[in-house]
Amino acid sequence: MQKRKRAFYPLTNEDWHIPSPEEEGEKRLREKVGETYEELQERIKNCIYSFLDGLYDEEEGALHHYYRAEDGFVSKIDSGNFLMALNYVVAYDLYGDAEALQKAESCFLWAYENATETHPMYIWQGGVQSGRRPDELFVKYTADALITCLALYERTGKKRYLFYVKKFHNFIKGARKNGFKAKYDKSTYSWHEKGYCWHSFGRVITAYLDLYRLKGQSKYRREALAWGEDALTRQAEDGSFYLIDDEFWNSDLTADELRSLIFLYETTGKEKFLDSACRFADWLLKKQRDDGAWPIGIDREGEVSAPDVGPGDVPNIGISLVRLHRHIREGRYLRGAVQALKYSLEMQAVEGGRYPYHLDDPRVKWGFWSWEPLGDHSLSGDQSIHHIRGISLIGSYLGS
Repeated sequence: MQKRKRAFYPLTNEDWHIPSPEEEGEKRLREKVGETYEELQERIKNCIYSFLDGLYDEEEGALHHYYRAEDGFVSKIDSGNFLMALNYVVAYDLYGDAEALQKAESCFLWAYENATETHPMYIWQGGVQSGRRPDELFVKYTADALITCLALYERTGKKRYLFYVKKFHNFIKGARKNGFKAKYDKSTYSWHEKGYCWHSFGRVITAYLDLYRLKGQSKYRREALAWGEDALTRQAEDGSFYLIDDEFWNSDLTADELRSLIFLYETTGKEKFLDSACRFADWLLKKQRDDGAWPIGIDREGEVSAPDVGPGDVPNIGISLVRLHRHIREGRYLRGAVQALKYSLEMQAVEGGRYPYHLDDPRVKWGFWSWEPLGDHSLSGDQSIHHIRGISLIGSYLGS
């Protein structure tokens, strides 16, 4: 595989050109997280080939969203395949597995054909549905689709992905033209940013910057910058971003938002984006628990509104802290990333983990639990992609 330019959306340490640890780095890694680099790599490999493959439906050519161990329930197939497909792209990048890349393409195509508005007569074409509300098209999920689309285009060179790019760009551009809204409701023909929606500017910025990197067209850089300028107006005085109803911080709307601000600084040299990223990161570190996790929801008054944890969000935030540490060499950012990685490792379904339950079920072991506490004993492919990326990037960074 040809070495790629540094990607903005990272899948493995190679995307950010972080070398694998050598002997001294291995010692540092074991001291900090208790495992060797080889052991961390085994966690990634087993997650993909043991757990994730158990969710893959050969007939549909796509991944079921999650598996619930307590009653053997397998969920439906939905738009989550855009994000979950990246698990297989990781397998291709790490092992040169051509079959895994084919599965990634199949997952993407299923989501495009079944969860995307593609009718050419609709000006909102290119929007991606939520599984729960088929009439609503979300910028967040459309940005996921664009990120995966670009990853597949970069690895396959297939021109058809550029056709899909135009669709996704059309929808996100519509959101920007209508005040950077978060979703479009087909039943009312209107854009919204409150009520069951997330204002996910980070994924949009990252997707556009990678599109600019790949195609070199300045309009995509301008799109990223426009979303970034709007994002700065949404940052609260305490440094946080309350991106659900302008009232709640959510851990799912954090990692990409923090990274995108850093990327804009790297792209433009404008200090205001780095300053914004530091303010947000410092707020995050104040809210990080001793075990490395964050609760899923905090309101503007600083109270935890949802004490549960979305475990996959934790290592994803850790990746962003690593990126910030490359610019601001403050130990607190690296310590936060270390704690996030250690929490991630505890949430894998293995012996000695925090929840070593149902390990005799072959569909459980090596996956990552979807919630803490384990209210439903479920494991999902959209959680696992953040864990395996975090293990690859944070682990390599610590040992490099």
